[in-house]
Amino acid sequence: MGITLWIVPSSTCAAKLKHIMGVRPVPPTTTPSSSYPRFDPHITLLSLPADSPISISILRDAISSIQLSALDIKFKSIDIGTHFFRSVYIAVQLTPALTEIHTHVHEKVGVEPRTPKYPHLSLCYITDEDAQQGEREAFYQAIEDKIRKDGDGVSLDCGELAEEWIGGFVASEIWITECNGPIEDWNILDKVPL
Repeated sequence: MGITLWIVPSSTCAAKLKHIMGVRPVPPTTTPSSSYPRFDPHITLLSLPADSPISISILRDAISSIQLSALDIKFKSIDIGTHFFRSVYIAVQLTPALTEIHTHVHEKVGVEPRTPKYPHLSLCYITDEDAQQGEREAFYQAIEDKIRKDGDGVSLDCGELAEEWIGGFVASEIWITECNGPIEDWNILDKVPL
């Protein structure tokens, strides 16, 4: 894939989201496969191909020039997708601030935006083979009782022992991530505060 910029939740919120991301259908519906790799919760802001000449310092400068100290992220819906990287995901409400940083970063690095379904936060990655057997729907059904309509959005119960509903988060950092090879080997190159 190459280098990506990720809008990320705080470590506390990320740990709570990982609880939901770790849910699996019962009984298991897949045999060991490439489905359900572990990854950090994130919203992809920008993707560059592996052979991009754009340096990490240019990306860091593009992030540092953003005139925000934090981003308010609100969950809009939980959707089942048709692509490995958008298997089941949280559709995030597109705010003026999210639109602005998306445009700003792409203009700063001089590339056309190519971020499908922006903004979204994937909860799992499921192979097309497993999806053909209904795995994406099975994952959604496994978390369905942890989803609640909340005004014009949704909240997720991310609690382990007691209910803990999360309808969004405040992001104060963007990660520069190298996304080459197996997903669990992706490498965080830098964490840049807003």
